[in-house]
Amino acid sequence: MPESRPETTIITTNSESETERLGVSLGCRIDKGLCISLVGALGSGKSVLVRGICKGLGVEEDVLSPTFILYEEYVGRVPVIHLDLYRLDHERDIEELGVWDRLGDGSVVLVEWGDRSVHLFGVSDIVINLEIIGDTERRIAVRSSSDCAGVLEGL
Repeated sequence: MPESRPETTIITTNSESETERLGVSLGCRIDKGLCISLVGALGSGKSVLVRGICKGLGVEEDVLSPTFILYEEYVGRVPVIHLDLYRLDHERDIEELGVWDRLGDGSVVLVEWGDRSVHLFGVSDIVINLEIIGDTERRIAVRSSSDCAGVLEGL
């Protein structure tokens, strides 16, 4: 993990609903555009956490993993861009979607499999690592840049 994200919070959730509630809590704390990369194995809860973050950001639509379409956009308190890079072949695919233009425009960019894009991972304000530690238990490490540490307070 790059040292530019020194603030770390470790949380254990015991169910899918707890993971989603964690996402809601995180989403409620976000008040500006950020790039958040989520990293973890298949089934670790990335999409569940994203669904919660979106709810916390005021998104009322159903939030589904965009695995087959790569990109989805939602309306909340701030614009939300949801990327799933599982099937990413080349970084240029991200460029063709106009994602680089959305970084810094006030949107929250949520990137599942964020480590599959060197550029997006490198500019992420928050990196969330999800680890399967049991059938329903997850260890979630949230790292942020120091200027985003307030988002993690009280999680």
